[in-house]
Amino acid sequence: MKKSLLLSMAAATLVMGTATSLSAVTFQDSIENGEFSAKMRTFYFDRSFDAPGVDNATALTFGGIMKYETGDYNGLKIGFAYYGSQRIGGIFSKEEGAGTSILGRDGENLGFLGEAYLQYNLDNTMVKVGRQQLATPLIQNHDLRILPSVYEAAIVRNTDIPDTMLELGYVTSYTGFTSKDNDFSDYDTKWGEEGLAYLSFTNKSIKDLSIRGQYVLAVSDKDQAGNTIAVKDYRYLDAKYNLPFGDKTYLKAQYGGNAYSVGDDSTLLGAKAGTTVAGMLDVAVLFDKISDNSFKAVESGPMYSDWQQGYGNYEASTAFGGQLIARPVDGLSLKVGYVDVNADEGNVRDDFSEFNFDGKYAINSWSKIRVRYSIKDQTDDSDREDRDDFRVIYYTNF
Repeated sequence: MKKSLLLSMAAATLVMGTATSLSAVTFQDSIENGEFSAKMRTFYFDRSFDAPGVDNATALTFGGIMKYETGDYNGLKIGFAYYGSQRIGGIFSKEEGAGTSILGRDGENLGFLGEAYLQYNLDNTMVKVGRQQLATPLIQNHDLRILPSVYEAAIVRNTDIPDTMLELGYVTSYTGFTSKDNDFSDYDTKWGEEGLAYLSFTNKSIKDLSIRGQYVLAVSDKDQAGNTIAVKDYRYLDAKYNLPFGDKTYLKAQYGGNAYSVGDDSTLLGAKAGTTVAGMLDVAVLFDKISDNSFKAVESGPMYSDWQQGYGNYEASTAFGGQLIARPVDGLSLKVGYVDVNADEGNVRDDFSEFNFDGKYAINSWSKIRVRYSIKDQTDDSDREDRDDFRVIYYTNF
């Protein structure tokens, strides 16, 4: 059991014991006023490769998150959540599900205690310790399959400065991309043996301008075996400016990068511009440029040109793309996008074009359906295979 989980459980025991002796009725009320919630999904995923000898990946699963959080007790809340994903019937085998990322790495069912935290609120400050989802530019839940990514972490969030949010965090382990590790691992070979510390912020003090950023530092430059880790830090900053003409017209810009222990540092620069036409069609064009070395996020997809990956290293490359989002009727959203990524000389991974469709329809207040389809064509110089992804997801929230 990891340090942050032990800390939260020990604190919970202490608080409950103190509460029982000093204010049993009040604490009893917080338990009775707690909330149960369920975010469930039925998920069909099919990935087909256009390459001989490469197995396709297919699975049909049901799962999601069942959670209980106590009511407020003098600023304190305690939360627990079960995370799971189970294959439905025997339609597809365990082996077929291994590459879908909606089951475990070997296609096994998923089931674990995904959240277990203490949260304390005092005026404009919130402290949260334990297993939890995070929502920062470079460390986030990355919720694009059946389960999000989850972390063992301690965070402090403050909003004392007007129009500004500051968050300090310390992360020791997480469940991997889409929680397919089925457990919390420390990732010391990537993050170092002491985990990651970060500062994240948002600011909206200037009219029509919003800014957010994050700096993440590997506390130790060594892993548990004494080897030097590759990436020493992670940096990100972006800004959005709403222009005073048109309908929801905006400009966005982003900067990112890493400091490497060996080799050149990396730099990410990007821009995006968009507007809304006739009140129902969002149009945007985008650009991203990665220079010198691979750009790495901890777990997220901050780049304007990245719609699916969001977790691995991105080679030095140049990307151009665009997207359209139509909302023809209430509750229906239809998004199409295209991006062309050209790797710098000597790189063979990120050299491809991708078409992406994402359709969502809200059936009612507690359920919706989503259909996603993408075609990723690698160039002749790439060492990766062409692939088509097809997904159908039915969401039910209670």
